[in-house]
Amino acid sequence: MLDWRRGTGVVVAVMGLAGCFSGNATSPTDPAASLVGPTWRATSIKGQPVLSGTTITAEFSSEERVAGTSGCNRYFGSAKADAGRISLGPFGATRMACSPDAVMTQEADYFATLEAVKSYTVKGDELRLGPTASEATLVFTSR
Repeated sequence: MLDWRRGTGVVVAVMGLAGCFSGNATSPTDPAASLVGPTWRATSIKGQPVLSGTTITAEFSSEERVAGTSGCNRYFGSAKADAGRISLGPFGATRMACSPDAVMTQEADYFATLEAVKSYTVKGDELRLGPTASEATLVFTSR
């Protein structure tokens, strides 16, 4: 004979697991949570691949901050995300000069593009940032 308390526990556990599989690209309990944790590595800026030999990263924290490398310098700033919308900046950064000039140009382009971001989506190991949900100007991977 099944004890009613054990049966209730099974129902609660199954309902809890069902909530974990909502199919949502972001976390069902905290939409911004899917941003937090991995180190996101940029693969493209405005459709162009990141320069060979450079690394651009973004690491989002639960304290509404973002920090990373911008190809040459380290940067940090505010990051407030909710349900596919995101507000980034202002940013601070170290001020090292890098060579060749293309690295500095890419870095300036990255910051300008990052400051224009208003939307984000996370699907699997890919983060897409852009001015709208349908336009990704920055693409990152967590691999």
